[in-house]
Amino acid sequence: MKNTILGSALLCLSVVFGAHADNGAATLCAESLQPRARLVFDAVTASPQPELTLRAVLEARVRELVFMDRLMVSAARPAAEAASQCLRIARNCNGDTC
Repeated sequence: MKNTILGSALLCLSVVFGAHADNGAATLCAESLQPRARLVFDAVTASPQPELTLRAVLEARVRELVFMDRLMVSAARPAAEAASQCLRIARNCNGDTC
């Protein structure tokens, strides 16, 4: 009985602290990004829009960065692909659902 209660308590704690770990893990991931990819990561996390898919948010933010001359067209796709890995961690994506 005690083991069941202890196991349940640990499971609950891991779920509660797991949500906070995603932001920390995403931040650690973002710190390793190249400057252009970090620019994309910061732009997306500044206005996350969780109701939209990550792809839709990335497309909109990268397009804005290109139009504002903060990101070159040739660097847009590689930067978005690199940033998407960290953004998937931040949004707690699993599989194809995000």
